[in-house]
Amino acid sequence: MTPTRMSRRVFPAIAMIIGVAVSVMVMFAAPPGAAQENGQGQGRPGDYIAIDGKVDQGTYDGYIAYTRACLACHGPDGLGSSFAPSLIKRVQQRTFSEFSNVVAAGLQIQPDMVMPSFADDDYVLRNIENIYSYMKGRAAGDIGRGRPRVIDEAQGQEPAQRREEDASAKN
Repeated sequence: MTPTRMSRRVFPAIAMIIGVAVSVMVMFAAPPGAAQENGQGQGRPGDYIAIDGKVDQGTYDGYIAYTRACLACHGPDGLGSSFAPSLIKRVQQRTFSEFSNVVAAGLQIQPDMVMPSFADDDYVLRNIENIYSYMKGRAAGDIGRGRPRVIDEAQGQEPAQRREEDASAKN
């Protein structure tokens, strides 16, 4: 067997093992409900809070991570580009486990079309759930295009907006 043939058989197996390992690590990294306690969605991958165009902190972190790691190929707001598919459509078709496997292991569709592996990018791995939640919110139409604002958990509104209202009430 030539090295090229062997690598074509071994690479997918290694990628699958890495993807499964990352999925398991992400799922068991924090106790159930820990994300909710931190104001990050409802505690399960894909959960998010969106109120009047504002999102929970975890979903916002997903937007930031998406912008840093995914936007260059998948385009603004997850809509896709000429060489990478819409992630909005992908999250409607894939479970979190499938999504995280692709992010961690990468994906080769054709010899010249490859999504790189993010298994060595700790920032992306820490934010896979947040990216998935952001994309789920975009797919559902609950999160619009552009940078979302963050909900202020205590008052149910953005901190800057609350300060403006407090200042106008004093006048």
